Amino acid sequence: MPRFVLIIASLFFCAIRCAASEPFGQVLYIAPDVYNGVVVKESDSSRAALLFEQAQQAAEEGQASRALQLASESLSYEPDHASARAVIGYEQVDGIWMTSYQREQSERGYAWDKRYGWVRPEELPQLEAGERPVGKRWVSLEVDQRKHNSIDDGWQVRTDHFLVTTNHSPEAGVALAAELEGLFQVWRQLFAAYYLDAREIRQRFAGERSARKARRPMKVFYHRDKAEYVEYLKRRQPRIDETLGIYFDTIRQSHFFHSDDPTEAAMGRATLYHEAVHQLFQETTRKARSPGENANFWVIEGVACYFESLQIVGEGRYVIGPGGRLASAAKVGLVVPTAELAALGQSDLQRQGNLAEIYAQSAGLVAMLMHENDGRDREPLANYLREVYSRRPDGEALSRELNRLYGVIDAEYGRFLSKTRDNLLVE
Repeated sequence: MPRFVLIIASLFFCAIRCAASEPFGQVLYIAPDVYNGVVVKESDSSRAALLFEQAQQAAEEGQASRALQLASESLSYEPDHASARAVIGYEQVDGIWMTSYQREQSERGYAWDKRYGWVRPEELPQLEAGERPVGKRWVSLEVDQRKHNSIDDGWQVRTDHFLVTTNHSPEAGVALAAELEGLFQVWRQLFAAYYLDAREIRQRFAGERSARKARRPMKVFYHRDKAEYVEYLKRRQPRIDETLGIYFDTIRQSHFFHSDDPTEAAMGRATLYHEAVHQLFQETTRKARSPGENANFWVIEGVACYFESLQIVGEGRYVIGPGGRLASAAKVGLVVPTAELAALGQSDLQRQGNLAEIYAQSAGLVAMLMHENDGRDREPLANYLREVYSRRPDGEALSRELNRLYGVIDAEYGRFLSKTRDNLLVE
């Protein structure tokens, strides 16, 4: 079941721009590490300590997502906060905070370089001189390019959670892999409750359990241009030329392409986040086959559409929520009552004639559950997603998880949209 996003379902992304000078969505901080190269110029240990205390309290209350979010934020004030580092999965090696995979690479003699990925430091002079390693030989850029001309023979860049294959350039593969690691950090803290139960998060913060290690990297293919992307995938998806990216959950691969067109590149980045989030939910833990096939498919697309609004607004600082589909949701309003939407399986939902508006509403509903009521619905939303991906719940699952009738949820959504229109200045 490929996650096939038609251009028509993405048109609303750039249709309405946020008019506010400062984004009003959720601000998130990722932990400084070798992939993002974030440097905390002025530390504030007291602020970090306060945030970590709040994280510990959230963990005691079983709020996994809030606990990891606060722990991550504490590192933006004090990157050497050992307890925060431990619960997220870092250890200090020769004065550098590393994950277990990064430590393994370091022990093998490799260091991460933002241009070339994992390389041996003694090889940097040759790399900077324009030579590239092929087996035990060093060759020119031209020879290296010919060897990796096909995506099947593309350069490969491995990080903790991703294996990027590209025939564009190794530098492009490194940049994409690092960006995806940043996305992973954001997703991990927003939806920790999806893969961590209350007991495990309490044990982590009590120092009784280590953070999980990535089982295997997720496969991402980055094609040189759209023409090659279409040619490579058209047999698997006849309408591939209508897409900017795609995730195939049956073969566990996502595919994207490079574009020099600024508008297409901007929409492509939103699609990158959308499809990569599908991959994260699908591959992080074991899942049932064809989640959302019989009901609740809206949330699978809604949470991916919600991530299209993710923006990098500073070094190690993200905002999610404003603009994108949320602006579209505010414009179209309640298209389908939530009870009817939740009852739709994948085929029924994707046959709807107003698919773009339904996707916008789905993103809006996710945004409301993430941000309203002081985030009280964030953990239930993660639990609902876990149920949808691991079992086949009926259309009442969301109502049960939130402990509210669908009519109440619809009324809350109406109020949320009204406030969103005011914030975004959407007419």
